[in-house]
Amino acid sequence: MDKLAIANGTVVTMNPARDILPGGTVLVEGGRIAAVLPPGAGVPEGYKALDAKGCAVLPGLVNAHTHLYASLGRSLSFGEDLLQWLGTQKNLIAQFDDEDFLTCIEVGLALNIKSGNTCVVDAMALPARSDARYREALRLAARYRLQYVMARAYTSQMVAPEYAEDLPTLEKSLRSLLDEFHGSADGRIAIELSPNLPWGLSNEGFRMTRRLADEYRVRIHMHTAESADYPVMIEKAFGHRSNIKVYEDGGCLGPDVQLLGCAALTDAEFDIVARTGTRVILDPVSGTTLGTGEPPVLKVINNGNPTAVATNGLASAGAQDLFEAMKTMVSLARTRGGGVRAMSMQRALEMATIEGARALGLDGEIGSLETGKRADVICVDLDNVFCGPTFDVAATLVFAATSRDVRDVIVGGQVAVRDRKLLLADEAELTARATRRAGAALQRARAKGAAG
Repeated sequence: MDKLAIANGTVVTMNPARDILPGGTVLVEGGRIAAVLPPGAGVPEGYKALDAKGCAVLPGLVNAHTHLYASLGRSLSFGEDLLQWLGTQKNLIAQFDDEDFLTCIEVGLALNIKSGNTCVVDAMALPARSDARYREALRLAARYRLQYVMARAYTSQMVAPEYAEDLPTLEKSLRSLLDEFHGSADGRIAIELSPNLPWGLSNEGFRMTRRLADEYRVRIHMHTAESADYPVMIEKAFGHRSNIKVYEDGGCLGPDVQLLGCAALTDAEFDIVARTGTRVILDPVSGTTLGTGEPPVLKVINNGNPTAVATNGLASAGAQDLFEAMKTMVSLARTRGGGVRAMSMQRALEMATIEGARALGLDGEIGSLETGKRADVICVDLDNVFCGPTFDVAATLVFAATSRDVRDVIVGGQVAVRDRKLLLADEAELTARATRRAGAALQRARAKGAAG
């Protein structure tokens, strides 16, 4: 692996001092950051230079929740309400053959990398007996070299029959996946346990989740209170209306637990989340896009626990643009919280990098540019009419830049995107294949009267 010097850019380290080094240099060797040099240090002998002039150089972004298997249906449902949206997307996905499925995953991986997201939590909820597809997705992610966390989703009750898994079979499947893949690819592949809906799993299923999480030392990732419908469904399953009580009864709260959404939690439930150290993942874009609600930014950003930010899937967000997510999150916080002091640009950057990594338990490896960490680095072009002039780097990154300004991406020390060109795959071929396969799957769905 080449020794690389990323030089002449403005290095946004996200280290404990939050150092910003105009003209600094990041040295990469053996897939790790060998050093971060001060301005004027130059390129040492033996290093290949990557000129980042005009760019902000920062750690790869952390996308804490998405759904890559929904990539091919992203333009279908933005005119539908939530229930229609779910039906359209589910019916399209039901038509996927194995190659359609892998193409869908690959489109999502490629788009995340090109967008500067070098860590992705992919919440994957497939029908029962889909073990082969989970494995193929993990193998494909390993080829793309990013930090890929599969949140393997599951349900056992109150769902469509094809998605329900009996607990003994489910536990066997989870153990097999954990044994084979968790920590593989030099630690770049991880598995999280993901009860998919709070009403969709029995108390026994939540207790099994906790038992496996403790045994394998893995984390738990759950959709939570994303709409006002959640308490209604929980009452049907458990006789009460509390998302958090479901998790408490099953032992599924704590610093190793991540909750996506939380828009419909009560103040008392937010207090329990804070007290137990449970992490919250904020999704500022898809809820506002679909009209299901705003993220509870002000309820969690000052609760003493690290918070992460996410794009959610392409079918609800339209893109995998964490710059858009940061801007939306700050704007919503300021609208609801009384102005510019409600949330800073710096805090948004932290949540997309080091704080997001800490929320996922990955801050020892990623999230900042520090010696010894994995060399996941992005160069964001700010020297253009869309972003410049740049007097405040954080402000420009949050309020002016978009994912299309990501010029170069290094994952694990390997250049994956150079001058906006994806080097890990033939992007034109991938786009053409995705268009062809998505069109055929949609035709099949419409022939069955099952998609919009």
